[in-house]
Amino acid sequence: MKLRQLEAFYAVVRNGTTAAAAHELGVSQPNVSNLVRHMEDQIGIELFARRGGRLIPTVEAERIYQDLEPVFSLLKGVEQRISDLRELNAGSLRVVATPSMASSIVGHALKRFLERWPNIHVTLDIRRMENLIDKIQTRQAEVGVALSFEEHPSMHTEPIHEGRFVAVLPKGHPLAAEAVVTPPLLNGHAIISMERGTPLGLKVARAFKASEVDYKCSVETRYGYTACCMAGMGIGVALVDEFIARATEFAHLEKRPFEPVVPVVAYLVHSRETPLSRIAQNFSEILQEEIRQGS
Repeated sequence: MKLRQLEAFYAVVRNGTTAAAAHELGVSQPNVSNLVRHMEDQIGIELFARRGGRLIPTVEAERIYQDLEPVFSLLKGVEQRISDLRELNAGSLRVVATPSMASSIVGHALKRFLERWPNIHVTLDIRRMENLIDKIQTRQAEVGVALSFEEHPSMHTEPIHEGRFVAVLPKGHPLAAEAVVTPPLLNGHAIISMERGTPLGLKVARAFKASEVDYKCSVETRYGYTACCMAGMGIGVALVDEFIARATEFAHLEKRPFEPVVPVVAYLVHSRETPLSRIAQNFSEILQEEIRQGS
């Protein structure tokens, strides 16, 4: 027994004529008639009584139809799910990002993504670097966005933008008049920066050393978001990556390039073993557009 025969039989019972069944299935009327006739010959049971141009299902046909109803209902559901997935009207996107990325470009990219595909369910997890890798390895997240990612054997990493450190200043700060902020200019001003033991903290310390200026931090913190918040409170000048400085919450603060340049690279991260879904690919494209437009 072929599925096409069952489809034709099911459509005839539903519609009462081969013409209406053919219209529903998008095939010719003779094709439907042949499929039903072959089904009757194959199972050795008369399925329809012909009366006045209509096909009346026999008792046996009614029983077969009832058995087929849940099957075709399930198939219709599968077809709808496939259509939804094709049109991105259903599905989920699981993103994990380091704090700096989550608070800035990832948030902006997700806004644009959901404006285009509002039916996609999004999960955003914020983790430190070592936890980000674990989330992807255990498939709790499909794609990660990280700052200054270090190579990992199970992860595919794609650099999506090279940025730099900036100085974030409260309104009215004397250094807001400068086009560029340098270590000598910061001499005598309170500095808020990354912890010295972190990779980014070490880069900032090296920039001061290269400028032959003592690196005297008033406040050290692990997160750029916290540093910017403190700058907004007037505590000092925050030296942070440009990505976190773009966060909406800090739009009222002044930003100036910091020199010597402290480079920072944003990476897209996902498992080497599993290709990205269409949903994740589309998010990746929007994320990179967001970075380019903000550059």
